Amino acid sequence: MSIEDEEKSARAAKVVRNYMFGSAAAGILPIPPLLDAGLLWGVQLRMLHQLAKIYEVEFSQQRALAILGALSGLGLTVSVGTLLWMLVPVPGKILFNLAGLTLPPASTYALGQVFIQHFESGGTFLTFDEKRAKKVYEENLARGQQEAIQSYAGIKP
Repeated sequence: MSIEDEEKSARAAKVVRNYMFGSAAAGILPIPPLLDAGLLWGVQLRMLHQLAKIYEVEFSQQRALAILGALSGLGLTVSVGTLLWMLVPVPGKILFNLAGLTLPPASTYALGQVFIQHFESGGTFLTFDEKRAKKVYEENLARGQQEAIQSYAGIKP
C-alpha cells in the first residue's frame, strides 16, 4: 500500500468515526421513528459523499439512496425486534435505550467500512453489489456496536 493510499485510508477512517458520532443523534433525540430514520439516512448519505471525495469516485445520490435502502433493511429488523422488547416493562426500556444509542452509530460504521473496502478495491457506486456487501455489512454491524459502546464508556454524565 502506497503512502497516498494509507493517507486515504486514514482520512476515510476518520470520516466514518466522525459520522458515527453524528448519527448517534438519530438514537438520542426524542423524535418519531420515521424522522429518526430520515436523519440517519441524511447523515449516512453525507458520509458516503465524503468517502467518494476521498477516493475520487463520482458520487451518485440516487444510487447511494438505493444502496442505503437495500442495506438498511438489516438494521430495520434489529429495530423492530427492539421495539417489540418495549412491551416488556423495565428490561425492555433498558434494551430499547441501549439499542437506540448503539444502532445508528453501528449502522453508520458498518456502511462506512463496506464503502471503504469497495472504493479501495476500485469500485464505484455503479459497480456496487448489494448482495456481496450485506455479509460485510453484517460483520461490521457487530463491530460498530462495540465501537459505539466503547465510545460511550468514556463519556461521563
